[in-house]
Amino acid sequence: MFLLLVVGVFAYICGSVPFAKIIGHYYGVDIQKRGSGNIGFANVLRVLGWKAAAPVLILDVAKGFLPTFLAYSLFGATVAFLVGFLAVLGHLAPVWLKFKGGKGVSTSLGVLLGVTPIVGLIGFLAYVTSSIIFKKSSSASLVAGLSVLIAGVLMCPSFWWAYTVLLLSAMFKLRKNFTGKVPNHDDA
Repeated sequence: MFLLLVVGVFAYICGSVPFAKIIGHYYGVDIQKRGSGNIGFANVLRVLGWKAAAPVLILDVAKGFLPTFLAYSLFGATVAFLVGFLAVLGHLAPVWLKFKGGKGVSTSLGVLLGVTPIVGLIGFLAYVTSSIIFKKSSSASLVAGLSVLIAGVLMCPSFWWAYTVLLLSAMFKLRKNFTGKVPNHDDA
């Protein structure tokens, strides 16, 4: 039980590391004051370009993957998803930024890759394809989330609840993007 608690705390702390803010600072930009103000990959891409955004994407995926894969190795898939949710929660509400975090899409991808990598890959491909078609990260995130839910239920039906929670958390965080209340432009 103690080991599970340690892994859970590790997951939240990993998830709460604001890589977009750190990398933005390296480039002399407070990412929370530029673009949409979101601390995620899409805002960094828009404001600073691929050179800065690629490491944010990799690190945000890694902070979901590492604790989830660790939990999967130690406790199995069900606990791994629960631990993964703690990593996503860390990104959504990081203690270091007064609980004002990002949307959790990249971190959720890391969780999926840690437990059901094929489903994660389907979600990633759906995101990339939708980004090209719609040119909006929030729309691509929604399509990816729905793709994950459908593929996940078809391939691993016992984890329908995990795919549903990931989709609902992303939809909740993206709700302002679809109501037009995001400052400046679309972001996920």
